[in-house]
Amino acid sequence: MAGLYFEDFESGQVFRHEVTRTVMLADSIQYSCMCMETEPTYLDEDWASKHARHKRIEIHPMYALSIIMGVQVTELTLGTTLGNLTMGDVMFPNPIFPGDTLRGQTTILGKRESKTRPDRGVVEFLHEGFNQNDEMVARCLRKGMMFRKKLGAVE
Repeated sequence: MAGLYFEDFESGQVFRHEVTRTVMLADSIQYSCMCMETEPTYLDEDWASKHARHKRIEIHPMYALSIIMGVQVTELTLGTTLGNLTMGDVMFPNPIFPGDTLRGQTTILGKRESKTRPDRGVVEFLHEGFNQNDEMVARCLRKGMMFRKKLGAVE
């Protein structure tokens, strides 16, 4: 399935992504180890039970954000994005625990034509992630460079 083109996006559109993912402790520990994260909150159940803010081990929030941002690709940007320009305003308002099931939602905040390339445009996305209780666990603003439908044509 191909992603959407620049012209297909409109400000205010909300996409509730159908793909969900239950996050497992083993996945989070592997992610933490791959990125050299040594925070015991994400690696050590015994330590977390005594010292962590919720007295239990948590899923690494950047791992969860990767899932939340990744699930939108098939539906929105597969093969039509040229890359990420910015990511910012990242927040993790609630913790993520082993066994939580995450779902993503993307809101289109705006778009503009490229100032230098007529075959592309910039779309601003708000990616939000929610757990099985509909509590927001992550959010990120992203600007992506998107292909236009008619490469090289300015409408």
